[in-house]
Amino acid sequence: MKKTQPSEDNNNPLPNKNNILSFFQMLFDFSFSKFITVQMFPALYFVILASTLFAILYLCFEAFLTSIARGMFFLFIAGPITFIAIATVVRALMEFYIVVFRIAENIDDMRLLSNKLTGLTDTMDEVKGLTRKLPFWNIMGYKNTPKEQESTNNSNQPQSGVSNTEPPSQKSSNARKSRKNTNWPY
Repeated sequence: MKKTQPSEDNNNPLPNKNNILSFFQMLFDFSFSKFITVQMFPALYFVILASTLFAILYLCFEAFLTSIARGMFFLFIAGPITFIAIATVVRALMEFYIVVFRIAENIDDMRLLSNKLTGLTDTMDEVKGLTRKLPFWNIMGYKNTPKEQESTNNSNQPQSGVSNTEPPSQKSSNARKSRKNTNWPY
């Protein structure tokens, strides 16, 4: 059994040299193969909240210069409500952007997976066609599907005008017989 190394915790508060180095490598990656925006959201969120706090404190200071009542209103009512409203809207927008980026990454992963599986359906159809020709298949209780029965009935019909010996009533009753319950998917 292979031992795997423990994965690095991305929420580590202490930045190490590898994280900083990989950040700058992704920052100057001109192929844009990785999204750096998602990794910058925590720092961007902090900068927006800090600048909002400083702006509100500045407005409170200006309000106190106008009048004490206006300053108290800005400090205790308008300031906190504005800060909470801005923090809520910014947080919701950032979560939306993160969801959009994750959807894009998942779609890219699905595209890569579908590229790997493109030839699988053709291969499975070939295997299905080969297994239908095996002689023991009828012993196992395999019956043709209605579509296959039509094709076999058409190929078994006489082409020289000689009628088939089986009456039509028996043909329809044979076509209605269901397959035995086997674990075969087809």
